[in-house]
Amino acid sequence: MSQPFTNPRANSRNRVARAGASSVKSLAAYLRSHWLMLTSYTISVAGLVYMVLNLHPAQLKTDLAGVTLWLVVLAMLLDVSPRALQAVRWRYLLRHVKVSYAFLLQAIYVGTLYSGILPLSTGDAVRGIMVARHARAPSTAVFSTELVERLADAAAVILVVWFTLRGFALPSALRLTLATLEALIGAALIVGALTALRKGSLSSRLASWHPSGRVTRRVRSVLAGVMNITGSLTVRDLAVSLSTALAIAVLRVGVLWLLLTAYHLHLSFLHAAGLFAIIMIGTFLPNTPGNLGSWQFFCILGLRLYGVSGAQAAGFSLIGFAIWTIPPVLIGAGALVSSPFSWSELRLRDKTGRSAVSA
Repeated sequence: MSQPFTNPRANSRNRVARAGASSVKSLAAYLRSHWLMLTSYTISVAGLVYMVLNLHPAQLKTDLAGVTLWLVVLAMLLDVSPRALQAVRWRYLLRHVKVSYAFLLQAIYVGTLYSGILPLSTGDAVRGIMVARHARAPSTAVFSTELVERLADAAAVILVVWFTLRGFALPSALRLTLATLEALIGAALIVGALTALRKGSLSSRLASWHPSGRVTRRVRSVLAGVMNITGSLTVRDLAVSLSTALAIAVLRVGVLWLLLTAYHLHLSFLHAAGLFAIIMIGTFLPNTPGNLGSWQFFCILGLRLYGVSGAQAAGFSLIGFAIWTIPPVLIGAGALVSSPFSWSELRLRDKTGRSAVSA
């Protein structure tokens, strides 16, 4: 019986076409699952390119030769205080959880390490998992206090912006970002108030909801934890959170002002606060490790608003970022080594998260 005729060239073309289609599908799937990370890296590269275009090696060499080292050391020492104060606030919000102040400070620094070397600012998730597992507390209860912290921090930045940047003609993109943050904070406060007022009816509805899917069950668990925390918050809790956030912002402005002065950029403390607000707005969303690229871009943008030349602004954005980022990351590495957790344990977010929830 004769065999059907096959064309080797046609078969080869078909294999190439199938391989090409498979590659396109794989690429599309990768882009869909990693779009946020890829977007953050694109922003980072754009910010670094902007810095390099403004950087003049001769100007940088001159500026570095004139840096006041004792002010740099003072800034590095002062940089410990915001995280120490953050641990005090977190201990207050977690007063019903058995965990020490020292461990909370350790967890905060470990979170700083992860945010400093991994993309998308994973530090809050890591420190929350550490505390939940260490204290054998529900992760939703711990993460809800972090949500309160972040809302307070965002509100503090908005207040700093309002006091320091009212007289400046800000770029439209920066104004849009600021307006978006204000809207998000306002919406969060309204939702929180409604949740507190209607906690009883919402709790009964949530108790009667029995989802079958794994994702929806997780959503239900998170909502229950957020409602429990929101319902237990008092006016004093909110006042403590916001006042501590303002104190933390002032301390971080002090660190930035010392670095500016050390670099012989003689701006006032109020101007340093405005620069801090611009950087915080620009790096508010999850970004690259340590907000590399976006930190430089918004730092240069803010300094240019104060009349600093592009070359000096780019030089400071490079040196200031290194001093702002590297020492806390090194402390975080030491905190991780001395903690009861390993790097791999905290990187396994799904497995660790389930353990924290069930603890």
